[in-house]
Amino acid sequence: MANPHRLTTAQALELIKEETGNELSSSTFRGYVSRGQAPAPVEWIGRTPLFKRSEITAWAHNRPGQGARTDLRTARRRRAE
Repeated sequence: MANPHRLTTAQALELIKEETGNELSSSTFRGYVSRGQAPAPVEWIGRTPLFKRSEITAWAHNRPGQGARTDLRTARRRRAE
Protein backbone atom coordinates (compact mmCIF):
# COMPACT_ATOMS: atom_id res chain seq x y z
CA MET A 1 0.00 0.00 0.00
CA ALA A 2 1.27 3.45 -0.88
CA ASN A 3 2.18 5.90 1.85
CA PRO A 4 -0.46 8.69 1.91
CA HIS A 5 2.17 11.15 3.16
CA ARG A 6 4.28 10.74 0.00
CA LEU A 7 3.21 12.57 -3.15
CA THR A 8 4.15 12.26 -6.79
CA THR A 9 4.85 15.44 -8.74
CA ALA A 10 1.28 15.53 -10.08
CA GLN A 11 -0.18 15.06 -6.58
CA ALA A 12 2.14 17.75 -5.18
CA LEU A 13 0.95 20.18 -7.85
CA GLU A 14 -2.69 19.40 -6.99
CA LEU A 15 -1.98 20.00 -3.31
CA ILE A 16 -0.28 23.34 -4.07
CA LYS A 17 -3.31 24.42 -6.10
CA GLU A 18 -5.71 23.38 -3.30
CA GLU A 19 -3.69 25.09 -0.58
CA THR A 20 -2.83 28.36 -2.33
CA GLY A 21 -5.04 28.62 -5.40
CA ASN A 22 -1.92 29.02 -7.58
CA GLU A 23 -1.16 26.64 -10.41
CA LEU A 24 2.36 25.55 -11.30
CA SER A 25 3.32 23.57 -14.37
CA SER A 26 5.18 20.34 -13.78
CA SER A 27 8.25 21.67 -15.61
CA THR A 28 8.32 24.78 -13.39
CA PHE A 29 8.09 22.66 -10.25
CA ARG A 30 10.81 20.27 -11.49
CA GLY A 31 13.01 23.31 -12.18
CA TYR A 32 12.48 24.58 -8.63
CA VAL A 33 13.40 21.16 -7.24
CA SER A 34 16.54 20.86 -9.39
CA ARG A 35 17.73 24.33 -8.30
CA GLY A 36 17.01 23.62 -4.63
CA GLN A 37 14.17 26.17 -4.46
CA ALA A 38 11.56 23.53 -3.57
CA PRO A 39 11.68 20.52 -1.26
CA ALA A 40 13.80 17.64 -2.53
CA PRO A 41 12.27 14.21 -3.06
CA VAL A 42 12.45 12.03 0.04
CA GLU A 43 11.97 8.75 -1.78
CA TRP A 44 11.99 7.33 -5.30
CA ILE A 45 9.96 4.53 -6.86
CA GLY A 46 11.88 3.73 -10.01
CA ARG A 47 12.27 7.09 -11.72
CA THR A 48 9.28 8.67 -9.95
CA PRO A 49 10.21 11.13 -7.19
CA LEU A 50 8.05 11.20 -4.07
CA PHE A 51 7.73 14.29 -1.90
CA LYS A 52 6.73 14.63 1.74
CA ARG A 53 3.22 16.12 2.04
CA SER A 54 4.08 18.33 5.03
CA GLU A 55 7.14 19.80 3.27
CA ILE A 56 5.15 20.62 0.13
CA THR A 57 2.39 22.28 2.17
CA ALA A 58 4.86 24.39 4.18
CA TRP A 59 6.78 25.36 1.04
CA ALA A 60 3.58 26.34 -0.81
CA HIS A 61 2.55 28.71 1.97
CA ASN A 62 5.99 30.28 2.44
CA ARG A 63 7.34 30.63 -1.07
CA PRO A 64 7.85 34.13 -2.48
CA GLY A 65 5.24 35.45 -4.87
CA GLN A 66 5.57 36.05 -8.59
CA GLY A 67 8.24 38.61 -9.41
CA ALA A 68 9.84 38.53 -5.94
CA ARG A 69 13.60 39.02 -6.18
CA THR A 70 15.13 36.71 -3.61
CA ASP A 71 18.67 37.25 -4.88
CA LEU A 72 18.87 40.87 -3.75
CA ARG A 73 20.22 41.84 -0.37
CA THR A 74 18.35 44.33 1.75
CA ALA A 75 19.71 47.86 1.57
CA ARG A 76 21.26 49.35 4.65
CA ARG A 77 19.78 52.56 5.92
CA ARG A 78 22.05 55.53 6.13
CA ARG A 79 22.15 57.40 9.35
CA ALA A 80 20.87 60.94 9.32
CA GLU A 81 23.68 63.43 9.68
